[in-house]
Amino acid sequence: MVNWNLINSNGRKASSSKIRKSIVSFMTKHHPCSVVSSIEKKYNAYKIHLMSGLCLVFDADGRFVKSN
Repeated sequence: MVNWNLINSNGRKASSSKIRKSIVSFMTKHHPCSVVSSIEKKYNAYKIHLMSGLCLVFDADGRFVKSN
């Protein structure tokens, strides 16, 4: 299961309730055993960095855009 307990955002901590449900749903379906190292929230996107080195990009509405 993805660890969503605390997310660092610009030096502040945010709870997992701030993350869009569609992102959580995508992560549990496509990356169920992944560990999230950080999440960057921009005004128009979310970047989720996994411990494996993979970076997932979602739009502001929580729809998957691409992976790096």
